[in-house]
Amino acid sequence: MDEGTVLIGMDLGSYKTSVASSTGTRDTFMSAVGWPKDKIARSMLGKDVVVGNDTVRHRLALDVVRPFEKGVLKYGDSGDTGMSQEMVEKHKEAARLVVEHAVSLMRAPKGTPIFGVIGAPSRASKLKKKILIEVAKTAFDGVFIVSEPFTIAYGMDWLTDTLVIDIGAGTIDLCPIFGTFPNEETQVTVPLGGDFIDERFYELMRAEHPDIKLSLNGAREIKENYGFVHDGHEKAIVTLPVHGKPKQIDVTETLRNACKIIVPPIVDAVCELVSQFDTEFQQRLLNNIVLGGGGSQLRGLDRAIEDALRQYSGGKVRKVNDAVFAGANGALKLAKMMPPESWHQIGYRTEEEPSKVAA
Repeated sequence: MDEGTVLIGMDLGSYKTSVASSTGTRDTFMSAVGWPKDKIARSMLGKDVVVGNDTVRHRLALDVVRPFEKGVLKYGDSGDTGMSQEMVEKHKEAARLVVEHAVSLMRAPKGTPIFGVIGAPSRASKLKKKILIEVAKTAFDGVFIVSEPFTIAYGMDWLTDTLVIDIGAGTIDLCPIFGTFPNEETQVTVPLGGDFIDERFYELMRAEHPDIKLSLNGAREIKENYGFVHDGHEKAIVTLPVHGKPKQIDVTETLRNACKIIVPPIVDAVCELVSQFDTEFQQRLLNNIVLGGGGSQLRGLDRAIEDALRQYSGGKVRKVNDAVFAGANGALKLAKMMPPESWHQIGYRTEEEPSKVAA
């Protein structure tokens, strides 16, 4: 890296964004942007927009947008969002603010050239990748968009016969790694993730315990603290208000049932993806499955996937050691691999143009 140049690796998650830089700085924050609802809220906040973790604290005074929620700006085509054009544009603006905030946290000296690698879901359309490039242009002097699972594999040096499953809040991305940039046709994106578990758990709790006061954010917090999918003997006991009084509630079975909803789609996607390859490669991939992303931390998920794969030809599953920064660290490592002069050739590109990247 040239002195006076800052390199950044970024994992733009649906729920949280993680970022790491060549200066040794790294950070993570909620992928959310909030605008004050009225003049009173604007006066109280003292700013026109709130980005990151403060959107939770002040959410009642804000119109909050999570720009990558359920893959809105990273997966599918324009008609898949189910939003008006005005809301799509608002999500684009929120995405730009999230990227700018992430870069600002790296505290690069003013005027320093900033180049970076950003992860996108495995099957993000060309349109969505172009949107990511557009929102990144105000913060980067050059950026390279690659598959999120590939950044995880690259960072961990798992580049041979590896099947990476990146479990995010909005999507689950599967990517086979064979020592080169992955081919789009051999990747799979499942439109499920942590958000769907949160919503399922919230719905089940409301149905089973109608007297309990519980928000969606509260349901998400319980999942993050206790989420699991195995059939062990652990209990998830939480204290929740019932008619204004705290009460201990056993949510073990309800939480397990909610968390388990992602296992069958993951196994189906694994089988669909692996079946595309010759027999000699199929078992290699099945024996080297790696779980990354925030959803990988559900206790027992690796065992549940292995158990489900036994009805086929079996498999071995492991988790990344650092689910929060694995993608960002891998993206930064990839950025460092590129010779300084190559960034002027790259400009703003995606992995579909690997020939533009100097080896």
